[in-house]
Amino acid sequence: MHDPVIGIDLGTTNSAIATVEDGRPRLIPARAGGRLTPSIVGVTKGGERIVGQQAQALAEAHPDSVVWATKRFLGRRYTPELVQQAKALVPYPLVAGPSGDVRVKLAGRVMPVTQVSAMILGELALDAQAHFGRTVTKCVITVPANFDDNQRQATREAASIAGLDVVRLVNEPTAAALAYGLSRGFEGNALVFDLGGGTFDVSILDVKSGVFEVRATGGDPRLGGEDFDQRIVQWLLAQVDEEFRQGVSQDAQSLRRLKVAAEAAKRELTENEEATISVSDLGDHSSQGRRTTTLETVLTRSFFETLSEPLSRRCLEACEGVMREAKMDPRSVDVVLLVGGMTRVPMMRRLVADFFGRAPSTDVHPDEAVALGAAVQADELLRQSGQALLLDVASQSLGVGVLGGRVKRLIAKNTGVPVVARDIFFPGTSGQSEARIPVYQGESEFQDENHKLGEVVLKSLHVAARGDVPLEVVFELSGEAILSVKATDLTTGNMETVRLEARAGLPHGEAEKLGAEQANYAKSQGVVDAKRAEETFRKLLERGEKLARLLQKSAQENPSPEAEAAVGTVQRLLDGGRSALDGKDAAKCAAIARQLTQLLSGKQEPRA
Repeated sequence: MHDPVIGIDLGTTNSAIATVEDGRPRLIPARAGGRLTPSIVGVTKGGERIVGQQAQALAEAHPDSVVWATKRFLGRRYTPELVQQAKALVPYPLVAGPSGDVRVKLAGRVMPVTQVSAMILGELALDAQAHFGRTVTKCVITVPANFDDNQRQATREAASIAGLDVVRLVNEPTAAALAYGLSRGFEGNALVFDLGGGTFDVSILDVKSGVFEVRATGGDPRLGGEDFDQRIVQWLLAQVDEEFRQGVSQDAQSLRRLKVAAEAAKRELTENEEATISVSDLGDHSSQGRRTTTLETVLTRSFFETLSEPLSRRCLEACEGVMREAKMDPRSVDVVLLVGGMTRVPMMRRLVADFFGRAPSTDVHPDEAVALGAAVQADELLRQSGQALLLDVASQSLGVGVLGGRVKRLIAKNTGVPVVARDIFFPGTSGQSEARIPVYQGESEFQDENHKLGEVVLKSLHVAARGDVPLEVVFELSGEAILSVKATDLTTGNMETVRLEARAGLPHGEAEKLGAEQANYAKSQGVVDAKRAEETFRKLLERGEKLARLLQKSAQENPSPEAEAAVGTVQRLLDGGRSALDGKDAAKCAAIARQLTQLLSGKQEPRA
């Protein structure tokens, strides 16, 4: 039996995990209940970590003890500009790590955002362990198409801390198309409109005979559902009585209440023309003898669309850019696939329909498509059946900084990956013994308008005139868009294959320490989960015995081969379940539990 390989959608707002069973991708339910896990991490007063629904509940009373939407800061460097961006989105403070990485402060503790992601991934891994009855380590994780090399490496680092082995990173729009294509047998040009909690991706794929070839990808890395929520929050703040407004705007608990109310109103406006908003206990909760106020108002769908107009316009501008890069007309797209919770909003569906001249597909659940596609790819990598081949592209151009503040492009945006590119450069001046080669990502020809990924440092150069020291720089971009760089002094043969120095990773040894902490937590939580699973399974067997008696009675009253086979199927499951319990075979118990649950829910007919 192969070890299972799971698919994970590590989202800004919600995360999900999926697997392929009986040839179909399915979400693995969370142990806390539900199909999605809120991407929220908290720390209780007693120092206990909590993730998902529990952290969401904690946020109501203790907003300073939780963090959310940290995916927006994963793999980023701590800068004053980033801090200012964060203040407009979240009430918790960002803190600089020792290597320039981003950290968050909650419950008086400072925690790397990589660790926050690892906690969410660890919770998903425990959900998978409960589902399969054994430890699961291999996974496929999805990332936004516009994630740069640092963000992809940080995702892998978070997975490693969580005890997961990433078989492959897959771009979220590509995963969504994979789920749609294989489940519907679609062939043609598909555009994925992926508006998630923190990022917006647009990808055009040519799907044919199981080959998913990305033609162009683009989007906006700083646009997502959280931004639409903030438009409502700012509108609500403007309606707070002036004497309270300043205190409310700086109070974490009040801002959290407004954020929850904004999200609820946005969801209600998906079904109704207006939403009534009532938020109580708004004020400065840190002041002595505090006074609070209540806000009551009504938000109409029409006014929400007016508030959101600048953001929706950015969505259409991104679509126009991707269509130009693909050299396509919007009307030549065969299907538009909506992904991400924001695409439920009627305004977004109307804008998409108007732009592309066709109604978007609603066949795939927008919150689940990415995880399901990741599971399909995980299953394909496990079985290597050749049914699905992903041919992705570089989401942004990559180049080397040269004299004059310019960038020499080595890999252009939308180049198929994997790809290797090389070029010859020369030191800036004669007599240099060391060369620092800056690497940039972005579409501008100017360095200061691009994102600097880091520097390659080549030491012990052949000291000579500038033109006599040729340096070969080689970029290798993998199939999952992770970059490695090699620099060679062609005169001496001295070569450096390096990881980019500017990557804001965790300091040496810290990742190992956090991984050990996560492993200890998973071990102790696994014991608790195993006891709970055994109790649940015993109750499930009792229900199964009742079903067996009903089927036996029915078979006696209306004898048939099918009725006898149904009784035999249930009885074999019950016998196998009791045997697995006696032998403490958790994996077998879990497998039988899934089959019995399907029978008891009526989703599967008993069969031999």
